[in-house]
Amino acid sequence: MRVYDRTALILFIFSMRAKSHEGKMQVELAHLNHLSSRLTKGWSHLERQKGGIGVRGGPGEKQIELDRRMLGQRIKQLKIKLLKLEKQRANQRGARRRSKVFTIAIVGYTNAGKSTLFNRLTSENILAENKLFATLDTTSRKLFIEYGHDLVISDTVGFIKNLPTTLIEAFKSTLEEASDADLLLHIVDISNTNKSEQILQVEKILEEIGANNVQQILVLNQIDKIKLNAGYDRDEYGRINRVQLSAIKGDGIEFLKKAIVERSLSYINERNGDYA
Repeated sequence: MRVYDRTALILFIFSMRAKSHEGKMQVELAHLNHLSSRLTKGWSHLERQKGGIGVRGGPGEKQIELDRRMLGQRIKQLKIKLLKLEKQRANQRGARRRSKVFTIAIVGYTNAGKSTLFNRLTSENILAENKLFATLDTTSRKLFIEYGHDLVISDTVGFIKNLPTTLIEAFKSTLEEASDADLLLHIVDISNTNKSEQILQVEKILEEIGANNVQQILVLNQIDKIKLNAGYDRDEYGRINRVQLSAIKGDGIEFLKKAIVERSLSYINERNGDYA
């Protein structure tokens, strides 16, 4: 049987989940970067005589050197293609900023219920399954809550403890949806016994991608599993900073919408120069 280390296993799961062209390229790039880092001189026993046409190394080049060259060429191609898509995504975010649209990104540990919440808020039907990394491709939709509030919400890839750096790099443009947002909805599976550790891991990755200074609402999801009532708390500034809800049943969704409207209204006031 094939044996995977932790990073390779995560990459394998990502490869099964990727659906879009961009997602597949991001996973391939991460996989090739991981593979190239594991090529060692231990492969020297595979040294072969290469006199083939088009092989720059000529006779006697080691197989590992050929592999490195081929990996390097493919990595370069993928980076060029992803850079074009990254620019397109950046242009879209820039257009939203210029139009002064309030942007929201849903973030959280993998399998916390982010896509279920996204579907509940937007009446969409994107894939939401009880699986690790069910969502790899960022989906953005307009959010209609209250008249006069222009909102765009994005569902993002789930985080995990010690997320491989190759994945963070490959999914850089996707993760930038979080760092460029006006508000983060940090989704937590409150029924998970490791929820405190998962919160810390998400905060760590948010810091790594430069999103730790974005205002945030902690959304404690899946209250239906532990028979907890829906509700919300406010911070010392009077802002709703924590909401308890069930995305799958809809309990407490009205509290989250109330929190979003309040943050959106605050954003509008600051944009218009009213800081009272």
